[in-house]
Amino acid sequence: MFRGGRWRRTLAVSALAFGVVLAGSFFLIENVRAAGAILIAVTVALAAYLALNAPNPSGRRGQSTGVLVASSALAIAVGISGFAAAILLVALSRT
Repeated sequence: MFRGGRWRRTLAVSALAFGVVLAGSFFLIENVRAAGAILIAVTVALAAYLALNAPNPSGRRGQSTGVLVASSALAIAVGISGFAAAILLVALSRT
């Protein structure tokens, strides 16, 4: 799905999304709605970025289902891992 420069860009954007989710969730952990809104917004934005910048294997307009599923799965994994890391940091900082 990703080659060469795309792989580096994907890694950079995923790391940025992870950092945003981690920071937003850590600092807004008391405000569950705001933390959840950041998590959802970043996950959707990352999935859209990955889907729009991935090559189209079929060569036609639009994206294949496989690209959309892979992009969404990667974005969800990044969002959940960032949120989990924030919860771990909050737990460690309060002990």
